[in-house]
This record gives sequence, structure tokens and C-alpha cells, in this order.
Amino acid sequence: MGFYLIQTLNALAFSVLLMLCGLGLSLVLSLMNFVNLTHGSSYLFGSYAAVVWLGSGAPWWLAVPAAFLAAALAGLLLDRFPFARFYGRNHLAQVLLTYGLSVMFADLMRLGFGAEIRSPVLPDLLRGVVFVLGMPFPIYRIVLILAGGVLALVLWYLFDRTIWGAVVRASVADRRMVETLGLDTRRVFALVMAIAAGLGGLSGALGVGMLSAYPGLDEEILLHALFVVVLGGLGTFRGTVAGALVLGFAMTFARVWLSEFAGFLTLLAIALLLVLRPDGLVAPKLRQV
Repeated sequence: MGFYLIQTLNALAFSVLLMLCGLGLSLVLSLMNFVNLTHGSSYLFGSYAAVVWLGSGAPWWLAVPAAFLAAALAGLLLDRFPFARFYGRNHLAQVLLTYGLSVMFADLMRLGFGAEIRSPVLPDLLRGVVFVLGMPFPIYRIVLILAGGVLALVLWYLFDRTIWGAVVRASVADRRMVETLGLDTRRVFALVMAIAAGLGGLSGALGVGMLSAYPGLDEEILLHALFVVVLGGLGTFRGTVAGALVLGFAMTFARVWLSEFAGFLTLLAIALLLVLRPDGLVAPKLRQV
């Protein structure tokens, strides 16, 4: 009993990580109709930023905000050039652009941070374990679960219950009408891109204590985030949460029960779900988060 409870908590921690990363990708896909394959690079950049920050002796509780701001700034710069020139183009052009950039960023990060696996120097407060039914579970993962839940609620409130969120949705639904009201939709979309990239960096900073940071992690996380968005149903907050939970639990327990076939079983489960529900677990309404 204790073993399966620990694995359930592990699956929940991994699901929270996938959810935060998937939300950033879903924002850009659903609100801006832009395929951004550099999102995995934002995650890995946030992981490396957290490793460097924690290794420098700076206050550990600022590592996640610092990673968010660094990734958000990078996203804002990319929005100015070259993303802005590709917003109105077809998805194939966007995929070619962003995939090429992701390859470049991967090489740059390998050059700057090395090819070895890098793990953060966690503070003493986050290094311990708690015992659940007599079995140890890392405190860090409990913090990850709680922080992820709080951040998800904040994002939901921001985009679903505030005037700014209404402006974002209105800008997508009828950009010209919003502009006639005197609002600069270009700035709105730039801010959305910055927040999305920042979420990638934030999830990387939170996840580095569990997954570490290494070359190639950006591609793995990007693939998982795409699965989350497609599984949940593009354009829905609840769908992204549901997709992250399904994928996180499927991957965790597939590794527990049949580790040699974990990848195959996970992909098979995703394929079956998409056959049964082509629109995702939560059918999208309009293009909204």
C-alpha cells in the first residue's frame, strides 16, 4: 500500500511539472495560433538558470522567479524578432522556424553549460524526506506539488477572471474590434508570449530538483508538453490539467509495472484515447485557455 501511495505522489509531482510546461505551450497555440517548438528550450534554460542561481549562493527562494523572468525576457525578444514576422503564416513555416531555433539554442546551451548532467544545490530545507506509511518521500516533491497547484490557480484566475484575461480572449476573437477601442493588441500578444516562455522557464526551475538538467531534456519535455496539449484538448485550461494528469500517471506507472515497455505503453494509451476522443479529454469551446 505504501509503495503505491509513494508512486501516486511521484506521478502527481511529474503531472504538475507537465501541467505548468503544457500551459505555457497551450497559451501560444490556442491564443495566438502559433506553433512554438522553442518551448522546450525555455524549460531547459530555466533549469540551467536555477542551477547557476542556486550554485552562486544567492537566496534560493528567488531561483524560480529569476528563471521565470530570464525566460520571459528571452520570449519577449523572440517575439520582437523573428516570431512577429511569422504570426500570420502557415503552421509549417512556424514549425520550420521554431524547430531550427530550438536546435540552435540547444547547441548554445551545450556550449555554455556543458554536456554533463547538472543538478542543483538544494537548500537544507528542501533536501529532507517525510515518511508516508513508513516509506520516504522527498520534501522537494511535496513543495513542487503545492507550488504547482497554487500557480495553476493563479493562471486560471488571471486568464479567466480578470479584465486583462478578457482583453486577451477578445483580441483573439476579434482583433480589429479591440484595436478600435484603443488597445494595442500587438503588446497584448507580446505579453502572452513572454508569459508563456516564462512558464517554460519556471517549470524548468521547479523541475530541475527532480529531473536535473542535461542536453536533450528540452526535446523530451517539448514532446511531453505537446502530448499534454493534444490529449487535453487545445484551448482549454481544464484540458491541459487533465492531459497532464493522464500522461504523468501513465508514464509513472508504466515504468513501475513494465519498465522495458514504458514508452510503448504510454504511446499506445495516448493513441487509444485520441481514437476515442479526437477532440481531447475536454472538448475545446472557443480558442481560450
